[in-house]
Amino acid sequence: MMIVEGDHNLTDVLLGWRYQNIAYYSSLAVLFLIGIAAVFIRNDIFRARWAFVAFAIAILPAAAEQLTGIRFPWPMKFLITISLILHMAGGVFGFYFSLYPIYDKIAHLVASMAIGYLLFIAILIMGGIFRKHPGRIATSCGIFLTVMVLGLLWEYEELFIDLSSGTTYFINPADSFFDTVFNTLGSAYIALTVNAYLKSESFEHLYKRFITRPEQ
Repeated sequence: MMIVEGDHNLTDVLLGWRYQNIAYYSSLAVLFLIGIAAVFIRNDIFRARWAFVAFAIAILPAAAEQLTGIRFPWPMKFLITISLILHMAGGVFGFYFSLYPIYDKIAHLVASMAIGYLLFIAILIMGGIFRKHPGRIATSCGIFLTVMVLGLLWEYEELFIDLSSGTTYFINPADSFFDTVFNTLGSAYIALTVNAYLKSESFEHLYKRFITRPEQ
């Protein structure tokens, strides 16, 4: 969802895609329908509740846009929603098990990219507010390490839930290892892309490129 150094015109084309709202709101609709399916088709009230929580999380950027006037890049909103779709569909429809291990690894790849992209945008926004920015290396490494720590905490949480409730979220150490590999790929892609951007553009320029306001 982000373009490497030297393809800035392509970046602008992507960020200005005319169907961006259709893509984002369609993904929101899919996530909402997963919650509906969990209730009326799967009769899974537990996962239905979490699907609607996921929907609320996915719609937060749109709500924040209405409240603040900031316009977030649609790839960030779309990646977050797709990540939540993969996670909820995997549980509601059993894809984590029927399509194991491919589905699970794709979900980890997309989630790590979504979180990395979200961190990048958060850094841009905080820099725009406080007029202070970390260095290029600190930004790139910070994004990568934060995503990796969150991924490891996720694996620990799966093991903890299994030990306390008898579920089977934590399959085996090999599965966790490959989860971490795909988390590494996703977070490294975002971190390296951010590093490439910062080699040729300032934080202020990137803020104007990725974050917009109505008066702009």
